Amino acid sequence: MGIGCVILAAGKSVRFGANKLLAPLAGKLLLEHTLDAIPTPCFSQVVAVVSDPEVEALCRRHGVKTVAYEGGPQSQSIRLGLEAVQNAEGCLFVLGDQPLCSTGSIRRLVAAFQTQPQLVHRLAYQGQPSSPTLFPAHLFPALMELAGEHGGMAAVGDTPVLYTEAAGPQELWDADTLEKLARIQQYLLAHP
Repeated sequence: MGIGCVILAAGKSVRFGANKLLAPLAGKLLLEHTLDAIPTPCFSQVVAVVSDPEVEALCRRHGVKTVAYEGGPQSQSIRLGLEAVQNAEGCLFVLGDQPLCSTGSIRRLVAAFQTQPQLVHRLAYQGQPSSPTLFPAHLFPALMELAGEHGGMAAVGDTPVLYTEAAGPQELWDADTLEKLARIQQYLLAHP
């Protein structure tokens, strides 16, 4: 059956002021860093939920299937992504604006899931949970019932969550503001 991967790449970038996923970052676009980090052989299918034609084109250039998001609450993008993943035993949700999340951390999340496929697996650093998160198939119905601005963790209920340690705090950084993007840029320039 395999594991699906959904990249959430349809945000409105309200705090950023422009489409942050297309912002230049250390010689590439921000979203390219995220796409390049995904170890595609680990997944039976990789899908991106997108709302911008340029983001859609970028994903397709990277061989990633896309699903159009017409707008609405965060829960709608989760449902769209999950609907596109067929016959999976689990699904990893990756945020498009988390460009420093490493391939190694994603591989460790997948390996942990393969050992304990009934649990939720989530990236964390020193007790601080973050994304990506890998949900087992038994939670798919609850994820499909999410409403409003609830993220996937609202569907977990009493399912135990197992944390996979990130290689460093930078893996949890997102680019919600220009200041946060500048910090990510500085990190990448200092750690080529």
